[in-house]
Amino acid sequence: MLPLQGLLRGTFFPNLSNVKARGHHIRRSREESGIGLTEFARRVDISPSYLSRIERDQVSPSPAVIRRIAIELRKERGIRAAIAEITVEEAGSSDAQSPH
Repeated sequence: MLPLQGLLRGTFFPNLSNVKARGHHIRRSREESGIGLTEFARRVDISPSYLSRIERDQVSPSPAVIRRIAIELRKERGIRAAIAEITVEEAGSSDAQSPH
């Protein structure tokens, strides 16, 4: 597994600004982990209403929030897989790197 400090600083995924979170994947992963919305929001340091809006694809979280969500969801799989699962490259972005 990758060191968390590198992920938090963005050194492993410097192009997260070119991705969009996939809210339904975040919700599914959170629910499969058995973590409630309020508790998960507390763990990633955002409000429950903001997390709900992310999960319903009403807002696009910052790269920092995407990183914190991925770290919290990483469980059995690697952080890169978690980021790949909850993000999708935005259309027209040619400089985004795949997290694989």
